[in-house]
Amino acid sequence: MILDTLDNISLYTALNSRFEKAFRFLKDTALESLNVGKYQIDGEDIFALVQSYTTSASEEKRWEAHKKYIDIQYVVTGNEINEWIPTDMLKVLEEYSDEKDIAFFKEPDQWTSAKLKDGYFTIFFPEDAHKPGCLIETPSQVKKVVVKVKI
Repeated sequence: MILDTLDNISLYTALNSRFEKAFRFLKDTALESLNVGKYQIDGEDIFALVQSYTTSASEEKRWEAHKKYIDIQYVVTGNEINEWIPTDMLKVLEEYSDEKDIAFFKEPDQWTSAKLKDGYFTIFFPEDAHKPGCLIETPSQVKKVVVKVKI
């Protein structure tokens, strides 16, 4: 997992050949004006999912991980906690779905929490189980762009 702001994207573009296009979309697009939905950046290799939701208690969320895509989760407005733990420390709750590119995991005893506010992003690789959208003390309305980058 990586946590940072768009000011430092040059540190990460070498990690994946598609990251430059993904980050360019985040930097050059008026994200505040995008409606909820899916936006093609480079076909099915890179696309963005614009989401709007209210954060909720961690207990109401599920641990997830993906195999085909890396998630770049950028908070446009609001704040939330993204919880993280390596997938090899978890037990599977729902087997991986190739069609949906997702697996769900049982709740672990411990994990790491990262607080995000406007302008922060996290990058989750296949070995990074994550639980986004968790509240920080009180519920927050969040607008987020999740850029899915094919591995």
